[in-house]
Amino acid sequence: MDQDEPQRPNPFAAVDDRHLVAAVVRGEALAWPAFYTRFERLMRACIRRTLRWYGVRSSDADLEDLLSAVCLNVVKDDYRKLRMFDPARGYRLSSWVGLIATNTAIDALRRREPEHASTDDPMGQAHEVPSGTPTPFDDMHRREEAVLLAAAIDQLSDGDRLFLEYYFEHEMEPSVIAKRMGITVATVYSRKNKVREKLRVVVGRLVAGREGSDRGRVGKIR
Repeated sequence: MDQDEPQRPNPFAAVDDRHLVAAVVRGEALAWPAFYTRFERLMRACIRRTLRWYGVRSSDADLEDLLSAVCLNVVKDDYRKLRMFDPARGYRLSSWVGLIATNTAIDALRRREPEHASTDDPMGQAHEVPSGTPTPFDDMHRREEAVLLAAAIDQLSDGDRLFLEYYFEHEMEPSVIAKRMGITVATVYSRKNKVREKLRVVVGRLVAGREGSDRGRVGKIR
């Protein structure tokens, strides 16, 4: 190919999530690069959030290893996890990928010996991080949190989801967020509280719905 010829856009870059998943599991040559480009930032954010949950600081190399592990989890067994994705169950593909990334990070922390936990120490010395090793109860709690949070975020507006991404995932300064979203810094702080309250209400509603569903199943069993 002529080096001066412009690079052609990936034909799967603009397709909707359902068609992208179908193309990936079919093994279309350019589908996986499009999938990775679309969800790389999300996967990294979920990994970082999980590490923060457990109080574990990791190096850039650790993050890259975990990102690779997430990708392997997505593609292994002939894309089994992607084949399990069903938008009819109420999940967006971004939520599904986020759950895979979160669970992969949790599983990695379960396998990690405390003395091997990286702390980004400038002297290159490893320190034990016993609190960074999750217990089985931690696993269950964090996975439940991830499911509820992903479902709640899906119910927010596009603007609120973008705000959450800027503020909590990328940890941007309020002044930067204000400039990007065309609002004042004061509005950034007030919007943070409003979005948190929206999430609290939605999560509460989801929990109540789940408990009602569980009671219904128990009643049927009896």
